Amino acid sequence: MIEPHPAQRPAQVPQSGVQPMIELLQVLVEGQAQLAETQQDLRGMVSKIIAAIEAQATPAPKTATPAPVKPKIATYEQMYGPILPDPEPLWKPLPPPRRRRFWQRWLLREDPS
Repeated sequence: MIEPHPAQRPAQVPQSGVQPMIELLQVLVEGQAQLAETQQDLRGMVSKIIAAIEAQATPAPKTATPAPVKPKIATYEQMYGPILPDPEPLWKPLPPPRRRRFWQRWLLREDPS
């Protein structure tokens, strides 16, 4: 059936056009209420999941364990005995030879002839 042009419609047709709009709005309101309820349920589930993850991520308080005892580092005397003084030399070293002064070298040098 072909609908008449809007200008040719009788006066009651606009009244009947409002009814489907009202029904559509009621369906939308019900859908929004259902979405809000689902959203609240999801928020509750997400908060439970977050709480469970935080409970697992938080380490349990550790009991106080004593620190391991570090061994002392031994000294030279503890390892090898007392340090002895230097032994007396068997002979005294000779002093280094004295350098001749410049004039002594010049005067005592031999003639290269």
